[in-house]
Amino acid sequence: MRLIFILASVLLITSEAIAQPVTIVAYNAENLFDTEDDPTNPRDDTYLPLAVKDANRPAHDALCEQYNGTTGFYAEECKTLNWDNQTYTTKLKRYADVLSAMPVLPDVVVIPETENKKVLDDLVAQNLATANYTVVQLDTSDKPDSRGIDVGMLTKLPLAGTPKAHVIDFGSAAKECGKTRDILEVPLQLPDGTTLNVFGVHFPSGASPFECRARAVKTLSTLAAGLPAGSLAVAAGDFNVNCNESPTEGFSRLLQRGNWYVSPLATHGCNAPGSTKYVDRVMDNWNTWSFLDMILVSPELSATRPSEQNWFADLGSFGTVVVHPEQIAVDEDNKGFIEPRRFDPKTGHGVSDHWPVMMRLLQRRS
Repeated sequence: MRLIFILASVLLITSEAIAQPVTIVAYNAENLFDTEDDPTNPRDDTYLPLAVKDANRPAHDALCEQYNGTTGFYAEECKTLNWDNQTYTTKLKRYADVLSAMPVLPDVVVIPETENKKVLDDLVAQNLATANYTVVQLDTSDKPDSRGIDVGMLTKLPLAGTPKAHVIDFGSAAKECGKTRDILEVPLQLPDGTTLNVFGVHFPSGASPFECRARAVKTLSTLAAGLPAGSLAVAAGDFNVNCNESPTEGFSRLLQRGNWYVSPLATHGCNAPGSTKYVDRVMDNWNTWSFLDMILVSPELSATRPSEQNWFADLGSFGTVVVHPEQIAVDEDNKGFIEPRRFDPKTGHGVSDHWPVMMRLLQRRS
């Protein structure tokens, strides 16, 4: 009996010493649009029910060609895609299925490519009602000529302030870089009352020069530097920094100057793992990977620095979360090459062309 008592005491002490981690996920939803026509956004017309499109031809087709060209995949998709309520509901369910299949339902989910707050409200109401998520989505980017793919967020952590949206400053490269998504800033309250500032990002795509992504990182770093001294900050989302750019000295300097820490896995190069496939056009190779999706943390969250704060980022926990069969696609030739499975409106299968990435925050002291 004495041995049993001692073991029980040890187990109790151990369980009390391990505080519940806070899990942060970044998961690009890939064109999460509702089925309604936003008259202020002519570029959402691809994602409408076919019945609505048919009732408004040829005006609908003219808008499609204005923003997508007269021929090609995107023009045809805009004219013929049937984005009806069943398709929309299935898309939401597929995304929620992945979150629900994770080892733990994330505390914070940063979600690039959300048309508006309604799509996240629907996601929660239809599939995650018991999760007690608060929805943050400011629907601000690229006004007035918006495509409708802002960054949104789901959080179990209470808000510790008012969310903000910040326009990226491209400076002298504004014409070359064009428009992009605003940076979402959301102050949250950690379980011990500490404020965690979460920045949600979706930087310019690889079709634009690296300078555009570099300037976006600089804007992000300026925002983090403007927080009170000693603040905890996390930046998560789709950085669109491909595997040829992320290992470079230039990107490394951007992170160092911005006082950001990141898992070495995110900058290791073009071999798997990664959060999405990358086409290496120089080598004509599709079987390469990029961590377009990253999670960066501020110095106070580093495990390698002294800190008066009681939280640190477990950089070793960073990685993709592949937990549901709908996330996985095999190449058309069935040779076994794997890639994230995009959502197919015709079949209802797939989720997104990105895999989610996750990182844990832990307490330094119990």
